[in-house]
Amino acid sequence: MRKEEKKKLKKLYIVLAIMIFLIIFIDQLSKVFVIHYGEISVLSGNVILKQSEISNSYYDETSRGVTILTNLVIVGIILGIIKSDNQFVTQKTKILLSFAFAGGVSNIIDRLSRGRVVEFINIGNFPVFNIADVCILIGWISFVAIFASFSAKELFNKKSKTDENKKVENNDHANS
Repeated sequence: MRKEEKKKLKKLYIVLAIMIFLIIFIDQLSKVFVIHYGEISVLSGNVILKQSEISNSYYDETSRGVTILTNLVIVGIILGIIKSDNQFVTQKTKILLSFAFAGGVSNIIDRLSRGRVVEFINIGNFPVFNIADVCILIGWISFVAIFASFSAKELFNKKSKTDENKKVENNDHANS
């Protein structure tokens, strides 16, 4: 890797670190705010910020360790992709996956410090969620879109090459 590329990559990692820190900070601050102040009505009551208690076996104490371990593995895989020097992992991909990484880390912080994830954004009939959940969703949907786009381009290129080879074969047969 050239010196210029390393410098550019270092700048990207600094920007990503700042972005990740800000997302985690804003998510954690919003959770503390909602826990402290209780219910807050926003946008004429269409959005309610209120701490929600999720009570199902998934969040029970017995599965808490498995949940934390699973989340740590997923966050580790995302970090590995972000740090990858693979030619197929573009800057855009790294930026978008950083959203999923930051959201995952913030929810892990909740599980470790509070024993559960604080969900507080309530919009109509949607499930209650938090800022970290939104970031995770943005990261994963974007990643899937990039992957689908890349796969479609590869499929198109493969089809074009196949069509080109058939034309060459047909010309060879016609010339024989």
